[in-house]
Amino acid sequence: MDEAILFPSPNWFQVSGLAVTNDDWLVYGGPTKSLCVLEPLPASTGLFEGNRSYKAHVLNRAHLDKIVSVDISPEWPLKRALLTGSADGSVKQWTIQQVENKSQIKSTHSHEVHVLEKEEVSGVGYSTKTIAVSVGCYGNLIKWDLNSNVVRTCNLLKNMKPVCMACSPHIPLQVAIGTKQGVVYVVDLNDPFKLVYKVRGQDDEIINLSWCPRFEVVVKKTLKELDKKVSATERMNKIRSEAEKSDGSEELEAKGQREKLEESGVIKNLPEDSFDESIVVEDDPFDIYKDHEADEFGHKKYVPEEIMVKIKKEEKPLDYLEECMKLKDQILKMKNQPDETIESLVQALDRTHVDSEKNGDEASSSSNEIPLVPDAESTHIHKHLLATVGKYGGVRIWSKTGKLVGSCGVPSVNTKNPRNKSPPWATLLWLKSDLLLIGDARSQLLECNPLKIDCKNKLQWQIVHTLHKRGLSCIASSAPRVQSDDLSLEDHPVWTISQDRTLVCYSLATRQKIAKHASCGGFLYTVQPCPYDAGKIAVSVGDGAVRVWETSVSDENGSQLNIGNVNSYWQNVQGKVLTVAWHPVRENLLAFSTGESRVGLIDTSRTEKPARVLLPALNGGIYSLYWGEENNLYACGGGDLVVYNTSKPDEAPSAVAVSVEGQRWEVCVARWQPRALLVGSCAGAVAALTPHHPHTLLAATFIFSKMIYAIDWHPLETSNSTEESPFKNLIAVCSQEKQGSIVILEYCNKEDGSHQFQTWKTLVGHSGQALHVSWNPHHDGQLLTTSQDSTVRIWNVSEGVCISIFGGHASPALSAAWCAYPQLATKVISGGGDCCLRVWDINDHPADSYIEIKQEVATKRDKKKKEKKEPKDLDEEETDKKVAATNDGKLKVSKKFLLPLLNKQITNCNIQGARKLLNKYLHKNSITSDNSQTNGCEDVDTDFIKMFGNINEVNEVLDKELERHLTAHSVESWIMLSIFRGHIDSVIRFASERDLLCTFLLSVAPCVSLKYWKDTTQLYLAQIDRLIAKNESEKLNNNKNYGGPVYRKVAILLSIHDIKGAVDVLVEARLFNEAYILCRTRYMDSIAEQTLIQWAQYCACNGMYNMAAVCYLALGNLSQAATVLGKTQDEEWLCLAAELAKTAGQNTFADHISEKREQIKNKVVAVDTEEVLEQLPTRFELLMKENGQNGDKINEEEKPANGV
Repeated sequence: MDEAILFPSPNWFQVSGLAVTNDDWLVYGGPTKSLCVLEPLPASTGLFEGNRSYKAHVLNRAHLDKIVSVDISPEWPLKRALLTGSADGSVKQWTIQQVENKSQIKSTHSHEVHVLEKEEVSGVGYSTKTIAVSVGCYGNLIKWDLNSNVVRTCNLLKNMKPVCMACSPHIPLQVAIGTKQGVVYVVDLNDPFKLVYKVRGQDDEIINLSWCPRFEVVVKKTLKELDKKVSATERMNKIRSEAEKSDGSEELEAKGQREKLEESGVIKNLPEDSFDESIVVEDDPFDIYKDHEADEFGHKKYVPEEIMVKIKKEEKPLDYLEECMKLKDQILKMKNQPDETIESLVQALDRTHVDSEKNGDEASSSSNEIPLVPDAESTHIHKHLLATVGKYGGVRIWSKTGKLVGSCGVPSVNTKNPRNKSPPWATLLWLKSDLLLIGDARSQLLECNPLKIDCKNKLQWQIVHTLHKRGLSCIASSAPRVQSDDLSLEDHPVWTISQDRTLVCYSLATRQKIAKHASCGGFLYTVQPCPYDAGKIAVSVGDGAVRVWETSVSDENGSQLNIGNVNSYWQNVQGKVLTVAWHPVRENLLAFSTGESRVGLIDTSRTEKPARVLLPALNGGIYSLYWGEENNLYACGGGDLVVYNTSKPDEAPSAVAVSVEGQRWEVCVARWQPRALLVGSCAGAVAALTPHHPHTLLAATFIFSKMIYAIDWHPLETSNSTEESPFKNLIAVCSQEKQGSIVILEYCNKEDGSHQFQTWKTLVGHSGQALHVSWNPHHDGQLLTTSQDSTVRIWNVSEGVCISIFGGHASPALSAAWCAYPQLATKVISGGGDCCLRVWDINDHPADSYIEIKQEVATKRDKKKKEKKEPKDLDEEETDKKVAATNDGKLKVSKKFLLPLLNKQITNCNIQGARKLLNKYLHKNSITSDNSQTNGCEDVDTDFIKMFGNINEVNEVLDKELERHLTAHSVESWIMLSIFRGHIDSVIRFASERDLLCTFLLSVAPCVSLKYWKDTTQLYLAQIDRLIAKNESEKLNNNKNYGGPVYRKVAILLSIHDIKGAVDVLVEARLFNEAYILCRTRYMDSIAEQTLIQWAQYCACNGMYNMAAVCYLALGNLSQAATVLGKTQDEEWLCLAAELAKTAGQNTFADHISEKREQIKNKVVAVDTEEVLEQLPTRFELLMKENGQNGDKINEEEKPANGV
């Protein structure tokens, strides 16, 4: 069992992007075009305390674009089916099946009507158990029969842009659609399709719709206006006025005076002009009472007092609406009375005589006057109500016929304020018949009673919670769509999602938050426990933020964790966070690095404090970050290693040069320990340096041929032991190699006291690249590894076996860590490309019970055949000229056009040519090598190395290419190669003799001179006359290709003598051979060297290691040639790589290549032996064969006896 702490983040601003089932499963669309299903787990089986833990099921690439709408089948949980719609236009139905106690999400149905119409899906939903409905952004409403898998299109929404949809829970196949134009459509999809009503719902865009969960409701309408909300300004003015009042004694005295008035009295202040103007004001300088005390005996100064008078109570006149309501009540009362019979009339007559005697006065008074009740209300029965909300917060309630029943406005944001980065947004959910939930633009969850309106048809709302920071976009609940009166809200909490990447679960019954779950919008690259606080785990996420999970051990059950809370740090991070590292001593100090070469520090004690970014010094992504002694921070990126002094953050870091046997290493990972500084290189080597500056070399070894991904040193002691671990000198290393092997190195001493690495063991089991390694801090010899194959494995290194396999991740498992609590030594925290942080127990996932389950992934659609282009109007052609064209750089160029012989030899690059180049280099530099082999260097297919020689050898190769073109009648290739060599005159004469002159060749002629161009033009005119005389004028219209647009472009650049531009065009088209030849023929040696370096790098990146080594040999870089050849699996090339390494002085690397060659050789011998053994008969087959021969002999002996 595994439980998720960080969920994939739901897609922002999708009102129907979240759905909750009746048993509390959550379904939504997540990052990387994924479908996310959260399964609630019982508290008894969970790893966390409480009953709000979830297991995340993630299906990456469920669609080719993000999921914008989801819905749950009405048959859930009997049939666990759900519906999704994507921005790419596809709509799919999925089922969740149990396979080997694991949930598998599988697609059962799909339709692509919206894809064909090139529109995004705006909403999907189940109208019935077997009918699904979807609507596109261009107005295509689709009715989809799931049983027959047949779709029908409704065209009632032409010229409209739907943005949301809601299927009626009461009337089958009735759908409400909200459009961008503010119009609400209600459509009946029963045959034939018809429009129920259409109404202008809002002045702005309709964001969401929701049907009332009860078909028939009673709306109460009061005869007075509901209390208005008091604005914040009014409340502040009231507070200020109270603060400015005098002592409380005066207030009490005034209050006592008011209480003495009669109940019918009304307090009123007289106007200021009621007093005489002769009254002295306080600031009068001639005031004789100015210095007198307040209680002094004698005459006193007159002080104005508030005069209260008794006036007649104002009677509010009846307005027209109230009179109409009274009249309506009377009419309804009279209408509802039963018909009078003779018996009823007699009884009424008797009662009248009796009542008239007793209450004659009351009867007369009641007949003359109808009393007006201030709080009177009327009731109205409505059916099939629909609620809509606009982009700026306008809420409307619509009746069955499209009549407005009630409305209200919720707070919106000021779009003109630059601080408001979130767009205006609102959403709603009709949870109960008397409870409508609204999410406003200020990320507040509001509620109102839609069945209670005032005399102006207004609704009154109030705030439920403000737990989101920004961008509340979706509200969902497990409440049934069709409800009864006795529905309890305790079993149906409300879920909300927002732009702050949190999922909030709130109980309306208790008015308390149940849970607040954090989510991630990117890959989880690193999981790092805090070294001094076991309850803190830092996670680096690709969505531009660092998460810190704070947890603790449960007080009731020591084997469970508290869910805790997750804090997000994003200020000044600004990029994809690749790794994090806790300071080993200083509390709350966390370092991070990003894919944009940024390194910074975070103070985790304050979430609102922005990160401190250090000075940049590296290139590319920084995947390795580790603390050294005191405040030193080591960082690797772009092949360089630097160390920061974090106590002086404004200073630039110092570089750490790693050089082994005279060769500078490109460092990709670093790990500091008091014993040594471990570094890994891009060539698959590991070295140990002294832990202090200047970091001299202690030991080095080559164990892989590709980049080192991770290094981890076994801890000196484990938590369950007080003695040093016997595995303290073991180092686990993983690399980029596809075999996924993990090498365990032992760091030991030689006899002379120096240090060395020895391969202790190799762990094999992953089917993809191993990405991360981590030793168990609680148990000796347990290693955790993550891989590209989406599994996390636990190894017992002493036995070399895998003891546990976790396959819960739907994407590559990028990082993992052991739980830091000693009592939870078997718990693992892992994260990966599925944007989930999971916690699981290794005992629940034994290696023997692991079964790989492959999830379904959406595949790219095949490119359709090009349709015939219809002729365009002149206006359309002018418009097309204004639109910028897209250059995708995918133009295919034939490499056999210009240099077919050279390209053939380069494609089949043999070792004889490489050895010739090596011998030339050794001879040129007067280097003797005993290991260099000269035998077998025949002149077969080795002419390509002449292109790296002097200019005479280059011309010799090109002359052979020209002869080959003439023999094969490749006239265009001959002409283009001659242009490359600069032989313009021979080109013009060659073309003129064969009547091949054309405008393209004329455009090249001016590069010689103006006179030469005029002469070429005269030749072209003569060719025209000659072809016309021969009746071969059609040859003038034949367009020659000359190798395509790339070669023609190069020829034009050469005609203006732009050699550098021509070389860049060829390199961009990956024609490195042609670009290098062009540089050599034009004597551009510096550009030729740069082109050769680019060629070598391109070949090395694309697996053409042989040709890359040849390029490096031509450059004279023997060490780099040996490094590239060390990645091959061919024995002969590996032998050459070892020779190159020894010649370059890299004996350690040469020994590594020799060992690799021996391993490959032994592997081949073992495979041959197995094949021979398979051909030999088994013991059982031999016994059967012997028994068969004995039986034949017996039959032959018995035949004569039977014949007798």
